[in-house]
Amino acid sequence: METVKENNVFKAVVEATDDIRNAYCKGLHALKHVDAAKITSSDMRKVDGSVDIDNAVKVLYPNESRWDYAIGYDSQVCFVEVHPAYTSEIENLINKYVWLLKWLKNKAPQLDNLPKMTPAYVWLQSGKCAILPTSRQAKKLAAVGMPRPTLKLG
Repeated sequence: METVKENNVFKAVVEATDDIRNAYCKGLHALKHVDAAKITSSDMRKVDGSVDIDNAVKVLYPNESRWDYAIGYDSQVCFVEVHPAYTSEIENLINKYVWLLKWLKNKAPQLDNLPKMTPAYVWLQSGKCAILPTSRQAKKLAAVGMPRPTLKLG
């Protein structure tokens, strides 16, 4: 049985953010099942909730490269993008990351100001990874702060 923590700052901040006010979900329920399955945790009870940012704001920003998710965990937040790991997708992934940073600064500053997990911005590959660790594309991702695709909460 899942419960929402009392004093859930993540939930309060989401509900106070106009663009995503109604998008809070308990646990990882905002994520597609296949995406949630990519995330592991030593203690799922510490998940404060999740938001499908992409779905929540697609009407507001239909032509933008929107980021996928925000996840609250143990009073911290991380932002997760599930995306193909092909060299041809690097620019699209970077555009989504840049969009997220601007959106957080301009439309969700309270969410941006929450303590962040390490890493705070996570890309999870949606299939096979075709980006070699020493490739130009991997270096480009590293230069903008995008880590290799993996996420373990806690």
